[in-house]
Amino acid sequence: MKIITKCLDYFKKIDIDFDLYIIADTQYKTAKSDEYISHADESEFFSRKEFAEIASALFYVFGFAKVFYSEVEFIEYIIKNKPLPNECYVYNFSRDGIQEGKKSLIPAFCDLCNLHYTGSNAFTISLLRNKWMFSQIVKNYNVLTPRSFIYPNDLFDIETIFLNQDILVKNIFESASQGLSSNNRIHADGKIIDKINATLTQMKTNNVLIQQYIDGPECEVLVLQFEKKYYALEPIELLINGADFLDSNISNAYAYSFRKLSDSCDKETVQRVKEAAVKAASALNIKDYARFDFRIKEKQPYLIDIAGTPYTIQHSSIAYLFQDVFKLHYNDIYKVIMACCISNYNYDTRD
Repeated sequence: MKIITKCLDYFKKIDIDFDLYIIADTQYKTAKSDEYISHADESEFFSRKEFAEIASALFYVFGFAKVFYSEVEFIEYIIKNKPLPNECYVYNFSRDGIQEGKKSLIPAFCDLCNLHYTGSNAFTISLLRNKWMFSQIVKNYNVLTPRSFIYPNDLFDIETIFLNQDILVKNIFESASQGLSSNNRIHADGKIIDKINATLTQMKTNNVLIQQYIDGPECEVLVLQFEKKYYALEPIELLINGADFLDSNISNAYAYSFRKLSDSCDKETVQRVKEAAVKAASALNIKDYARFDFRIKEKQPYLIDIAGTPYTIQHSSIAYLFQDVFKLHYNDIYKVIMACCISNYNYDTRD
């Protein structure tokens, strides 16, 4: 809570003499007529209600803001109007497109134009999307991850490695729940390859991640970077209403709730989760903020996913953290994130 107070105090001192540009892909509003663009699944976009929550908070905090409903619209505007770096900040919610780089277009473009923006740079934001890649890095920093392999891959004998264990078949670079159903949890026996191939057909893909299933509580941890230092906040446990894991249907219907991880786990376990989140954030060089998702088994946290631009809608672990745990206002989320963003840019430019 100390770092939140520090961020809010920092924000109070900011002279808001800049324009705020908001980029957000929304259902029905984001253009789908461009045949040359491979759009993301619309479930990835904000609904009208979700974006209203976010936009109203940002307008309340900043007074004025310009909204762009597609990456192309924003890029065309910047090329035409050529704003100077000190004239604006970009609050980036963009998530249109496919493959690892879907969230990297705006950070790369902003760096090209020397514009300030929230969140990590193009390299990091792409890295965070590839579950296999980031897991290889954080393991070198003693952060536990589930044993994982890219499938198909002839170098490994999946049947032997996971014999008599449960596995999850997941997209390598989509959101954690994207394309998942109860069928994606498979018990590894002599017919594991047939089961995996059947799941691939259902998911309509040829390449997936085969991951050891960690049977235990799932939690999400917001990590802030303020003045170039990392801080892990209170871990929030997901209560998935009787299901084993968060699949597409549960995620899209928001059929889950939250509580503090400390309500079900001891202090030592909670501290391990926070330490692992900070190690991972440092190893991957995140900027401003990111959310780290863990499963806990035998009091040990296993990093399963990272959201470089996590949801901050009302039904999110971050909103629950601010409103139900810290007893702050929903608007304070955006004050804290902008305080982190501005403090990090100022830190880079100070003498």
